[in-house]
Amino acid sequence: MNKQSLYELYEKTYFHEMEVREKLVSRVQINFALIATGFAVLSYMIRMLDFEQNHYVIGVFILSVLTSLILAIFCVGHLVKAFWGNEYEGMPIANEIDAYRIKLLKYAEEIKSYNTQYPEKIQPEVDVDQEVGNFVYNKFRDCSSHNTKVNDIRSVHVHKSFGWLLYSSIPFLIACSLFVVGNLDVSSPRKETPIVNMTLNKQLATIAASLEQLNQSQGVTMSNKTPPPPPPPAKPPSRHVIQDNKPERKM
Repeated sequence: MNKQSLYELYEKTYFHEMEVREKLVSRVQINFALIATGFAVLSYMIRMLDFEQNHYVIGVFILSVLTSLILAIFCVGHLVKAFWGNEYEGMPIANEIDAYRIKLLKYAEEIKSYNTQYPEKIQPEVDVDQEVGNFVYNKFRDCSSHNTKVNDIRSVHVHKSFGWLLYSSIPFLIACSLFVVGNLDVSSPRKETPIVNMTLNKQLATIAASLEQLNQSQGVTMSNKTPPPPPPPAKPPSRHVIQDNKPERKM
């Protein structure tokens, strides 16, 4: 394999490793999203946990949650290493390569002038195209080699993080099953949830106290006893009969 073939190989390898770099970022983000979703579910279950249910079930549930969180810590650790602290080497931009070529052209002219003035100390002439080609060749080779090593290390961390994610999912699923089957959700529709409005209760108590004071001031005492019967109706006056011009009362 000649140098030109190696140049093409290194060039393809360089751009391939840059594509792998982007794919690794996507894989890391997916794992982070899965962990964030799991933490959200666990936080909801812990916040809505009904401690009045079976204590044995609650104990197993809490143990499963703690185990899942501990295993998730290792997963997050590998994801952090796979996402941050990795340095890639990139090719110089076009302006930098062109500036280097211009410097080589100037240097080649200076060498020719020097050899003309001092023939006894002739210096080797500079082949500008060859020097620029060697520079680009070496850059592709070094950058692709370095980036391949970095991607390999990151791939190992992503793989290990996914493994720990699978391990943590086992106690996570157990905790979810206990939460549903054990009816540990305090807001479950199968439970009677008392609703206490403290502000309304205070207002009602204030109104009741005011009414009681008002009734007492009017001589009426509020009582839970049965009220007495109402007074009898008024009887009409007796009928009068006039006989022998003498009034006589008859019943």
